[in-house]
Amino acid sequence: MKEYLIAVDMEGVHGVMGVPYNESPIYSLPRSSEQYRNAVASATKEVNVAIAALFDSGATKVCVWDNHGGGGNLDFSLIDSRAQQVMPDNNRPRMEFMGEYAFDGVVYIGYHARAGSHRGVLSHTFNGIDIQYYKLNGKQIGEFEFDSYIAASYGAPALFVASDDVCVGQVLEHSPETETVVTKIAKSRRVAEYLDEEEVLAKIYEGVKRSVAKNVQPQPLSFPSAFEVRYTKVEVAEWMYESKGEKIPLTFAEDANTIRATLKNIDDLRVF
Repeated sequence: MKEYLIAVDMEGVHGVMGVPYNESPIYSLPRSSEQYRNAVASATKEVNVAIAALFDSGATKVCVWDNHGGGGNLDFSLIDSRAQQVMPDNNRPRMEFMGEYAFDGVVYIGYHARAGSHRGVLSHTFNGIDIQYYKLNGKQIGEFEFDSYIAASYGAPALFVASDDVCVGQVLEHSPETETVVTKIAKSRRVAEYLDEEEVLAKIYEGVKRSVAKNVQPQPLSFPSAFEVRYTKVEVAEWMYESKGEKIPLTFAEDANTIRATLKNIDDLRVF
């Protein structure tokens, strides 16, 4: 049995750079925008190519997890019917559904650079309004690293990532064995140079196939680990301190915007 998960975000796919700041200073990819519709269309194509590559590489099961903004982005009638849709309860800990499967690896489509990245297209970490950064053991991490650590705790390595060149660079710093494909060249947070779409899709197909053929190993997080999150507003940090402090011991750093914790296990990371 060879089982794989395709984890799908939207900002890193081909043909998307978000709406101009003067149109939406808060939300870069509003669901009412043409850019959002472009993101869904591109994600659908990239996911279908990845599904084909996995089955052509001997997969017996492929699952697709649409996680952008809580899900509900992809029209699964347009997704290769051989794949199964994963529909987790968003009130449960992130990626807890993985305990119900035996994934041999994860393919990441549409993930993006972490908050504060120079040039990274639509860069942020989960909440672009409130969160300035996440740090693990003194090093900033983004959504890819966060999810890949959780997946690794289930024995599932990060096989492949497709995104802009800034995100790809961050992925390779974290996981040099992961296969990657650049979908676009980042010029600034809301400007990108688009590459030829057919070439990108062809490279995704070949890259996913290479990733399955490699012996990529999971990179689980070691414990204890030092975690730090910095919020834009003090009142958000204070609210998070009170609400999350029921689940894990927290302290403020040198200012009231920054919260620290010592993680004892992967569930402690999921608190955030």
